[in-house]
Amino acid sequence: MSLMPTLLDTADRTALLARLRRLQPTATARWGTLTAPKMVCHLADSLRLGLGEVPPTRMDNLATRTIVKWLVVYSPAPPPKGKVQTSPEMLASAPTSWAADVATVERLAERMASTPTTAAHPAFGPLTHGGWGRLSWKHMDHHLRQFGA
Repeated sequence: MSLMPTLLDTADRTALLARLRRLQPTATARWGTLTAPKMVCHLADSLRLGLGEVPPTRMDNLATRTIVKWLVVYSPAPPPKGKVQTSPEMLASAPTSWAADVATVERLAERMASTPTTAAHPAFGPLTHGGWGRLSWKHMDHHLRQFGA
């Protein structure tokens, strides 16, 4: 595992996706309002955004593009537990079957690792491929911890 884990690192990605596969659809959230199936769809939606497949609703400003981006994306600080405002495009998908939705996240994570992207994030503005790899790992880790995985 790398010092600052990222979805772009094979070992980091493999370990994270193994945690995802161990998660059960009936898992109860330790915080927040998402169900496990809705959380998995949220992860897929966020990866689609990072891959540039979904245009973001930009809500960024100077503070979120600089200080907040550094704290959230590049620092080792964990995301806050609880309700963090997310953009509507990251809550767009509805659960289908558990296996299909988990497979979608796995496929999108592999694409994120191999597809250079500089898509804009709704709050942080444009990110480098490395930034997306780091943010995507932290985001997935946060939600897996939310469900005890």
